[in-house]
Amino acid sequence: MKNYALIALVACVAFVTVAATPSHAQALIKANVPFSFSAGQGLLPAGEYSIAKTGIGQVLLLSAGQRRVELMMPMTTEWRDDINTAKLVFHRYGDEYFLAEIWTNGDDSVRTLRVTPRERQLAKAGASPEVAVVYGASLTPAGN
Repeated sequence: MKNYALIALVACVAFVTVAATPSHAQALIKANVPFSFSAGQGLLPAGEYSIAKTGIGQVLLLSAGQRRVELMMPMTTEWRDDINTAKLVFHRYGDEYFLAEIWTNGDDSVRTLRVTPRERQLAKAGASPEVAVVYGASLTPAGN
């Protein structure tokens, strides 16, 4: 019985890995982030990132120059009029940054990421976040 569970686990991991590969993703934005930050379940170093979306609604954060892929499940929480701006919005608490929003060119929605346990802990302790914005180059033609 343990072998079947192990085989099922390996099959699930293989499926997620294939679904998350960049060749299956639609590129949205590319940005150079000058600080390390938290996104999804990981702490990511400063560097150039490409953000793409898979066919199953997940968003990938792909680090250029590193073999790092972080899967995220954003929520579309608000609509915006400025559809010509591609940017990443971070919440900053001291020297800790948390990716909070993804704005893409030609798209009127704002993709908001879930608050991480660490960010929630900082907010509970009374810290107020500052907003840091990194503008990026859109990789999606306007209107798509």
